Amino acid sequence: MNLNLTHLNLGPLIYGVIMFVGIAVMWWKLKNGRWYSLTIDLGVFSLVFWLHGGTMAGGFAAMIAALLAGLFLPLMQQKRA
Repeated sequence: MNLNLTHLNLGPLIYGVIMFVGIAVMWWKLKNGRWYSLTIDLGVFSLVFWLHGGTMAGGFAAMIAALLAGLFLPLMQQKRA
């Protein structure tokens, strides 16, 4: 009997957690009226997802880029004003 558990792929689990966090953050922004930050999230996600051709890796990259952009760009705007 060949029992090999060393090839456990955690990629889909990590992908799912990142997607859940991204959707939860966008939902929170929608409920609390953070329109500027939500627009940045949706715009960056759409752009990066489109640039990557709609693949799973593209969705992962798009969600991370949207989370980072939605966090840092509004903070940069507040410090400038």
